[in-house]
Amino acid sequence: PPSAGPSEVQKASAGGGGKGALTVNEFVARSKRQRERGLEPTKPELIAYARYLGIDPIADGDLMWLADEALNAPLPSEWTEHHDNADRVFYYNVQTHASSWTHPLEQLHRDTYKGIVNFRSGDMSKEEQSVELDKLRKRCEDAEREAHKELQAWTEHTDESGQKFYYNREHQRSVWTDPRPARCHALYLQMKALRVLSKHCGQVVNGHIDRPTLGSLDRLG
Repeated sequence: PPSAGPSEVQKASAGGGGKGALTVNEFVARSKRQRERGLEPTKPELIAYARYLGIDPIADGDLMWLADEALNAPLPSEWTEHHDNADRVFYYNVQTHASSWTHPLEQLHRDTYKGIVNFRSGDMSKEEQSVELDKLRKRCEDAEREAHKELQAWTEHTDESGQKFYYNREHQRSVWTDPRPARCHALYLQMKALRVLSKHCGQVVNGHIDRPTLGSLDRLG
């Protein structure tokens, strides 16, 4: 595991303050175990975790979905998940051989939140917001096409011991972690943020956004 403990790296406690408070990594590990049994974090726990991510659960209660997405985020292909002797979750990068207490996609959720808040609280005129929204929509469409192309390059295989691995025929490399869920997850954040901002600008939006999957992106081809 990383040399510094999670309490040193991540000052906030996801389990709330006071005696018996959990570190973020203990909370994440426990949440994963509970989710396997069909249980979800309590509302106070999720609020505390949202605050750790920098989300204001009072001013931006409609963005609490970002905390849930961060808690359930898949890993990029170069990362694997592990637990230390205290059952705290940490992450290992097989390319750089570095370990981290922080999920590699955590910053993406922080940045998505900041982007939405800055847009909503900025001093742009309606016209400027509309122009910026068009740019965001164009980037989202480009990202969807890029994701489709990238996901098509990966195929799933099984080695002699029965363990799954994933091969990229364009770059001719193999990884143990399926890279496709993380790519779809990042695209989903982008799509949902666009929907939130479109609604903020008074534009008509669909009632639901389908989470991108390999199958749905296949239909773009």
